[in-house]
Amino acid sequence: MFEHIKNLFSERKGFASTSNIVLRDEMSEEVKNAILSCYCRFCQSLTYTSRTIPQDIDEELWIHFLNKNLRDFFDGSYYTPVFEPYIVDDQIIWYQKLDMLEYVCRWLSKRSNFGSNYLNDFEKSLNFEFERLNYGYRIVNHMVTDVTSEEELKSIEMAIEESKDNVKEHLDKAIENYSKRPDPDCRNSIKESITAVEAVCRQLTGADDLNKALKQLNEKGIPIHERFKDGIRSFYNFTNQEDTGIRHALMKEGYTPSKAEAYFMLVSCSAFINYLRMINAKS
Repeated sequence: MFEHIKNLFSERKGFASTSNIVLRDEMSEEVKNAILSCYCRFCQSLTYTSRTIPQDIDEELWIHFLNKNLRDFFDGSYYTPVFEPYIVDDQIIWYQKLDMLEYVCRWLSKRSNFGSNYLNDFEKSLNFEFERLNYGYRIVNHMVTDVTSEEELKSIEMAIEESKDNVKEHLDKAIENYSKRPDPDCRNSIKESITAVEAVCRQLTGADDLNKALKQLNEKGIPIHERFKDGIRSFYNFTNQEDTGIRHALMKEGYTPSKAEAYFMLVSCSAFINYLRMINAKS
Protein backbone atom coordinates (compact mmCIF):
# COMPACT_ATOMS: atom_id res chain seq x y z
CA MET A 1 0.00 0.00 0.00
CA PHE A 2 1.39 3.38 -0.99
CA GLU A 3 1.72 6.20 1.50
CA HIS A 4 0.02 9.53 0.91
CA ILE A 5 2.24 11.94 -1.01
CA LYS A 6 1.58 15.31 0.55
CA ASN A 7 2.98 18.84 0.60
CA LEU A 8 3.76 19.09 -3.09
CA PHE A 9 5.46 22.08 -4.71
CA SER A 10 2.35 24.25 -5.13
CA GLU A 11 1.32 23.62 -1.53
CA ARG A 12 4.79 24.39 -0.15
CA LYS A 13 4.88 27.64 -2.10
CA GLY A 14 1.35 28.61 -1.05
CA PHE A 15 -0.01 28.60 -4.60
CA ALA A 16 -2.57 25.94 -3.67
CA SER A 17 -4.00 24.45 -0.51
CA THR A 18 -5.51 21.07 0.24
CA SER A 19 -8.97 20.84 1.75
CA ASN A 20 -9.28 19.46 5.25
CA ILE A 21 -13.06 19.39 5.05
CA VAL A 22 -14.44 15.91 5.72
CA LEU A 23 -16.91 15.00 2.99
CA ARG A 24 -20.17 13.43 4.16
CA ASP A 25 -23.72 13.05 2.85
CA GLU A 26 -22.61 13.03 -0.78
CA MET A 27 -20.25 11.22 -3.12
CA SER A 28 -17.91 13.34 -5.20
CA GLU A 29 -16.56 12.37 -8.62
CA GLU A 30 -13.17 11.78 -7.01
CA VAL A 31 -14.66 9.31 -4.53
CA LYS A 32 -16.62 7.52 -7.27
CA ASN A 33 -13.46 7.19 -9.35
CA ALA A 34 -11.52 5.91 -6.33
CA ILE A 35 -14.13 3.24 -5.63
CA LEU A 36 -14.11 2.13 -9.26
CA SER A 37 -10.30 2.06 -9.37
CA CYS A 38 -10.18 -0.06 -6.22
CA TYR A 39 -12.82 -2.38 -7.66
CA CYS A 40 -10.93 -2.62 -10.96
CA ARG A 41 -7.71 -3.65 -9.17
CA PHE A 42 -9.71 -6.07 -7.04
CA CYS A 43 -11.19 -7.76 -10.12
CA GLN A 44 -7.78 -7.87 -11.80
CA SER A 45 -6.29 -9.63 -8.77
CA LEU A 46 -8.96 -12.31 -9.10
CA THR A 47 -7.86 -13.35 -12.58
CA TYR A 48 -5.29 -15.59 -10.89
CA THR A 49 -7.94 -17.40 -8.85
CA SER A 50 -11.40 -17.23 -10.38
CA ARG A 51 -12.52 -15.38 -13.49
CA THR A 52 -16.15 -15.81 -12.51
CA ILE A 53 -16.12 -13.70 -9.32
CA PRO A 54 -16.82 -10.31 -11.01
CA GLN A 55 -19.71 -11.88 -12.92
CA ASP A 56 -20.92 -13.60 -9.74
CA ILE A 57 -20.91 -10.24 -7.94
CA ASP A 58 -22.93 -8.55 -10.68
CA GLU A 59 -25.36 -11.48 -10.81
CA GLU A 60 -25.85 -11.40 -7.03
CA LEU A 61 -26.44 -7.65 -7.12
CA TRP A 62 -28.87 -8.01 -10.04
CA ILE A 63 -30.99 -10.63 -8.29
CA HIS A 64 -30.80 -9.76 -4.58
CA PHE A 65 -29.82 -6.09 -4.45
CA LEU A 66 -31.70 -4.69 -7.45
CA ASN A 67 -34.35 -7.45 -7.23
CA LYS A 68 -34.46 -8.02 -10.98
CA ASN A 69 -35.23 -11.10 -13.08
CA LEU A 70 -32.24 -13.38 -13.68
CA ARG A 71 -33.49 -13.97 -17.25
CA ASP A 72 -32.83 -10.30 -18.04
CA PHE A 73 -29.28 -10.44 -16.67
CA PHE A 74 -27.96 -12.28 -19.74
CA ASP A 75 -28.00 -10.96 -23.30
CA GLY A 76 -26.77 -13.74 -25.52
CA SER A 77 -23.16 -14.36 -24.56
CA TYR A 78 -22.93 -11.19 -22.45
CA TYR A 79 -24.21 -10.25 -19.03
CA THR A 80 -25.34 -6.91 -17.63
CA PRO A 81 -22.72 -5.02 -15.57
CA VAL A 82 -24.15 -3.73 -12.28
CA PHE A 83 -21.46 -2.46 -9.90
CA GLU A 84 -19.78 0.18 -12.06
CA PRO A 85 -22.92 1.65 -13.70
CA TYR A 86 -24.56 1.91 -10.27
CA ILE A 87 -21.64 3.89 -8.82
CA VAL A 88 -21.52 6.42 -11.67
CA ASP A 89 -25.29 6.90 -12.03
CA ASP A 90 -26.09 10.45 -10.88
CA GLN A 91 -29.75 9.51 -10.36
CA ILE A 92 -28.85 7.15 -7.51
CA ILE A 93 -28.54 8.61 -4.01
CA TRP A 94 -25.04 8.58 -2.48
CA TYR A 95 -25.99 6.37 0.46
CA GLN A 96 -27.56 3.78 -1.84
CA LYS A 97 -24.18 3.50 -3.56
CA LEU A 98 -22.56 2.90 -0.18
CA ASP A 99 -25.27 0.31 0.50
CA MET A 100 -24.24 -1.56 -2.63
CA LEU A 101 -20.54 -1.33 -1.78
CA GLU A 102 -21.29 -2.72 1.68
CA TYR A 103 -23.50 -5.46 0.22
CA VAL A 104 -20.60 -6.65 -1.94
CA CYS A 105 -18.16 -6.70 0.99
CA ARG A 106 -20.56 -8.52 3.30
CA TRP A 107 -21.62 -11.01 0.63
CA LEU A 108 -18.03 -11.85 -0.25
CA SER A 109 -17.14 -12.25 3.44
CA LYS A 110 -19.70 -15.06 3.69
CA ARG A 111 -18.46 -17.00 0.65
CA SER A 112 -16.53 -19.94 2.04
CA ASN A 113 -14.74 -20.53 -1.28
CA PHE A 114 -13.49 -16.95 -1.57
CA GLY A 115 -10.05 -16.00 -0.23
CA SER A 116 -10.30 -13.48 2.61
CA ASN A 117 -6.98 -11.89 1.65
CA TYR A 118 -8.46 -10.53 -1.58
CA LEU A 119 -11.37 -8.95 0.28
CA ASN A 120 -9.08 -7.53 2.99
CA ASP A 121 -6.88 -5.93 0.34
CA PHE A 122 -9.95 -4.48 -1.39
CA GLU A 123 -11.30 -2.99 1.85
CA LYS A 124 -7.87 -1.63 2.83
CA SER A 125 -7.51 0.06 -0.55
CA LEU A 126 -10.96 1.63 -0.16
CA ASN A 127 -10.08 2.91 3.31
CA PHE A 128 -6.78 4.27 1.99
CA GLU A 129 -8.59 6.22 -0.73
CA PHE A 130 -11.36 7.41 1.59
CA GLU A 131 -8.77 8.76 4.01
CA ARG A 132 -6.76 10.37 1.20
CA LEU A 133 -9.86 12.13 -0.16
CA ASN A 134 -11.15 13.14 3.31
CA TYR A 135 -14.25 11.02 2.78
CA GLY A 136 -15.92 10.56 6.16
CA TYR A 137 -16.52 6.82 5.88
CA ARG A 138 -14.51 3.64 6.31
CA ILE A 139 -15.07 -0.09 5.87
CA VAL A 140 -15.11 -1.63 9.35
CA ASN A 141 -15.81 -5.35 9.68
CA HIS A 142 -17.18 -5.38 6.10
CA MET A 143 -19.63 -2.54 6.89
CA VAL A 144 -19.53 1.13 5.85
CA THR A 145 -19.46 3.40 8.86
CA ASP A 146 -18.49 7.02 9.47
CA VAL A 147 -15.49 7.81 11.62
CA THR A 148 -13.84 10.95 12.94
CA SER A 149 -10.28 9.65 13.35
CA GLU A 150 -8.10 6.75 12.32
CA GLU A 151 -7.19 6.08 15.96
CA GLU A 152 -10.83 5.52 16.86
CA LEU A 153 -11.24 3.25 13.86
CA LYS A 154 -8.27 1.14 14.98
CA SER A 155 -9.70 0.89 18.50
CA ILE A 156 -13.02 -0.44 17.18
CA GLU A 157 -11.28 -2.88 14.82
CA MET A 158 -9.02 -4.17 17.61
CA ALA A 159 -11.99 -4.77 19.92
CA ILE A 160 -13.74 -6.77 17.19
CA GLU A 161 -10.72 -8.78 16.03
CA GLU A 162 -9.72 -9.89 19.53
CA SER A 163 -13.19 -10.62 20.88
CA LYS A 164 -14.93 -13.94 21.34
CA ASP A 165 -17.97 -14.65 19.21
CA ASN A 166 -20.65 -13.27 21.53
CA VAL A 167 -18.79 -9.99 22.18
CA LYS A 168 -17.96 -9.66 18.49
CA GLU A 169 -21.63 -10.17 17.65
CA HIS A 170 -22.70 -7.29 19.91
CA LEU A 171 -20.04 -4.98 18.44
CA ASP A 172 -21.07 -6.02 14.92
CA LYS A 173 -24.67 -5.10 15.70
CA ALA A 174 -23.60 -1.82 17.28
CA ILE A 175 -21.79 -0.87 14.06
CA GLU A 176 -24.64 -2.12 11.90
CA ASN A 177 -27.23 -0.05 13.79
CA TYR A 178 -24.99 3.00 13.86
CA SER A 179 -24.29 2.70 10.12
CA LYS A 180 -27.89 2.48 8.95
CA ARG A 181 -28.47 4.99 6.18
CA PRO A 182 -29.84 7.56 5.96
CA ASP A 183 -30.86 7.42 9.64
CA PRO A 184 -28.88 5.42 12.24
CA ASP A 185 -30.60 3.35 14.93
CA CYS A 186 -28.87 5.12 17.83
CA ARG A 187 -30.79 3.45 20.65
CA ASN A 188 -29.95 -0.08 19.57
CA SER A 189 -26.38 0.84 18.68
CA ILE A 190 -25.81 2.16 22.21
CA LYS A 191 -27.48 -0.90 23.71
CA GLU A 192 -25.23 -3.28 21.76
CA SER A 193 -22.09 -1.31 22.67
CA ILE A 194 -22.70 -1.46 26.43
CA THR A 195 -23.84 -5.08 26.14
CA ALA A 196 -20.49 -5.94 24.56
CA VAL A 197 -18.77 -4.47 27.63
CA GLU A 198 -21.07 -6.45 29.91
CA ALA A 199 -20.31 -9.65 28.00
CA VAL A 200 -16.54 -9.18 28.39
CA CYS A 201 -16.80 -8.41 32.10
CA ARG A 202 -18.97 -11.48 32.65
CA GLN A 203 -16.51 -13.65 30.71
CA LEU A 204 -13.65 -12.47 32.88
CA THR A 205 -15.44 -12.96 36.21
CA GLY A 206 -18.21 -15.52 35.70
CA ALA A 207 -20.72 -13.07 37.20
CA ASP A 208 -24.28 -12.97 35.87
CA ASP A 209 -24.63 -9.18 35.42
CA LEU A 210 -22.44 -6.13 34.83
CA ASN A 211 -22.56 -4.63 38.33
CA LYS A 212 -21.51 -7.90 39.96
CA ALA A 213 -18.81 -8.39 37.33
CA LEU A 214 -17.33 -4.94 37.95
CA LYS A 215 -17.15 -5.64 41.68
CA GLN A 216 -15.40 -8.96 41.08
CA LEU A 217 -12.74 -7.80 38.61
CA ASN A 218 -10.19 -7.04 41.32
CA GLU A 219 -10.94 -10.34 43.04
CA LYS A 220 -10.12 -12.11 39.75
CA GLY A 221 -6.75 -10.42 39.60
CA ILE A 222 -7.76 -7.68 37.16
CA PRO A 223 -7.03 -4.41 39.01
CA ILE A 224 -9.34 -1.68 37.73
CA HIS A 225 -9.55 1.70 39.50
CA GLU A 226 -12.94 2.35 41.06
CA ARG A 227 -13.39 5.56 39.07
CA PHE A 228 -13.02 3.58 35.84
CA LYS A 229 -15.73 1.26 37.07
CA ASP A 230 -17.88 4.27 37.97
CA GLY A 231 -17.57 5.48 34.39
CA ILE A 232 -18.87 2.19 32.99
CA ARG A 233 -21.66 2.14 35.60
CA SER A 234 -22.67 5.63 34.45
CA PHE A 235 -22.83 4.46 30.84
CA TYR A 236 -24.89 1.46 31.92
CA ASN A 237 -27.24 3.59 34.03
CA PHE A 238 -27.72 5.93 31.08
CA THR A 239 -29.01 3.03 29.00
CA ASN A 240 -31.51 2.11 31.74
CA GLN A 241 -33.15 5.52 32.04
CA GLU A 242 -36.89 5.72 31.45
CA ASP A 243 -36.52 8.58 28.97
CA THR A 244 -33.89 6.98 26.71
CA GLY A 245 -35.65 3.71 25.80
CA ILE A 246 -32.30 2.01 25.19
CA ARG A 247 -32.22 -1.19 27.23
CA HIS A 248 -35.88 -1.07 28.29
CA ALA A 249 -39.13 0.23 26.86
CA LEU A 250 -39.44 4.01 26.59
CA MET A 251 -41.47 4.98 29.67
CA LYS A 252 -41.65 8.73 29.15
CA GLU A 253 -40.88 11.21 26.41
CA GLY A 254 -38.10 13.72 26.59
CA TYR A 255 -34.82 12.35 25.28
CA THR A 256 -33.68 10.92 21.97
CA PRO A 257 -30.10 9.56 21.84
CA SER A 258 -28.09 11.27 19.12
CA LYS A 259 -25.77 9.89 16.48
CA ALA A 260 -22.87 11.57 18.27
CA GLU A 261 -23.76 9.71 21.48
CA ALA A 262 -24.02 6.39 19.64
CA TYR A 263 -20.58 6.94 18.12
CA PHE A 264 -19.13 8.02 21.47
CA MET A 265 -20.47 4.86 23.11
CA LEU A 266 -19.15 2.63 20.32
CA VAL A 267 -15.65 4.12 20.55
CA SER A 268 -15.63 4.30 24.37
CA CYS A 269 -16.90 0.76 24.88
CA SER A 270 -14.43 -0.59 22.31
CA ALA A 271 -11.59 1.24 24.06
CA PHE A 272 -12.67 -0.12 27.47
CA ILE A 273 -12.80 -3.67 26.09
CA ASN A 274 -9.26 -3.25 24.75
CA TYR A 275 -8.16 -1.76 28.09
CA LEU A 276 -9.63 -4.69 30.03
CA ARG A 277 -7.76 -7.18 27.86
CA MET A 278 -4.45 -5.34 28.28
CA ILE A 279 -4.86 -5.21 32.07
CA ASN A 280 -5.87 -8.87 32.16
CA ALA A 281 -2.85 -9.85 30.06
CA LYS A 282 -0.50 -8.12 32.51
CA SER A 283 -2.11 -9.70 35.58
